[in-house]
Amino acid sequence: MQKKYIALIAIVVLIAGAATLEYTTGAFSALAFDQIHYNYSSHVWIPPSTPNGSSLGGGYSINGTGRDFNMLMVLSGAEKAESPLDYTSDGLHITGHVDMVKVTYQTIIYLLQKDLKTAMFNTIFNGNMNMTCAAWTGTSYFQNDGKNFNGTFKINGVYTDWKGNYTLTQQSNRIVITADYVYYPKSQGGSTKLIHSVYYM
Repeated sequence: MQKKYIALIAIVVLIAGAATLEYTTGAFSALAFDQIHYNYSSHVWIPPSTPNGSSLGGGYSINGTGRDFNMLMVLSGAEKAESPLDYTSDGLHITGHVDMVKVTYQTIIYLLQKDLKTAMFNTIFNGNMNMTCAAWTGTSYFQNDGKNFNGTFKINGVYTDWKGNYTLTQQSNRIVITADYVYYPKSQGGSTKLIHSVYYM
């Protein structure tokens, strides 16, 4: 009889420990996330930076398995207006890795409703990514605590560098990226600029 109580107590302690581990670290949901294959594509729009300027549009696609993902963003016709050092028709390539992920109750609810964007915004995670486009390379670190989704980035260009931060928010059925960054010309004669940009995905 005493052995049964010991076994029952051991099972309860094991379940409580597993539940605590899942609640605090998301260990089991993270293991499940590591097995998921995903592929998503949509449109991107960059409004004009000046009152008489023109906007840019195109598309992006994200694919990956679990914590590792790739992204390609192509802006139609942008290569005609940009320097080949800054942008070519090959687009922007990103490879990323999610360092930590914790699936929440809201994540599961929105996934069952097939609302991938809202599910992403309600998932707790952080990670990093490497970017290449034309002749420049960049790095970024991002994090989402379930309420705020933001990140930092640094770009190393041929003649200029960029460094700043960005925030992702939801606006109806699209994602808004708000970025504030500093533009550093590498030549001594250039001037540093503070830039505020908004992109829609």
